[in-house]
Amino acid sequence: MLPRLPEWQTRAACKGRVDLDFIEPKSPAEDAQCRALCAGCPVREQCLASALATGEAWGLWGGLDAEERLRLAERDGHELPAVLPAHGTNPRYAKHGCRCDLCRTAHTDYERTRRALRRRRAEPEPEPIMLAEPVRIGRTWAGAGQLLLPLPGVPRPREAEFGELVASAA
Repeated sequence: MLPRLPEWQTRAACKGRVDLDFIEPKSPAEDAQCRALCAGCPVREQCLASALATGEAWGLWGGLDAEERLRLAERDGHELPAVLPAHGTNPRYAKHGCRCDLCRTAHTDYERTRRALRRRRAEPEPEPIMLAEPVRIGRTWAGAGQLLLPLPGVPRPREAEFGELVASAA
């Protein structure tokens, strides 16, 4: 079922005028024709009020284009016109909270790709160090056979070698 138009839109002078492009007039002459039609429209004020209330970012509404409505909105404290990303994109899901199926799918695909790239770029896991004999590390002792993960910038214990087996087990 299609949503119904507000009552005032059914009385608009532009209703059914497919010969004029009110969203993006192609020439100054077409822009002038659209504005002239708006000037004589019986619902011009309601059209402009609706565009200001919803933050409409495209086209001529109530005889004003997007830039003119932006200045009017800033002056009068209305919601500023905003361009939302298209449905079926990750920004629409992540930044604007759209939870439609298209946006959820786009977000899922984005996350899978991001995680796969992150895994590919990740450095290989460091080889653990197996201690051959007990070593004092700070205030504590690490016992023979204990595995330690090397940390960048921290020197290895002198008694440890990468992958070295415990001397008594060999």
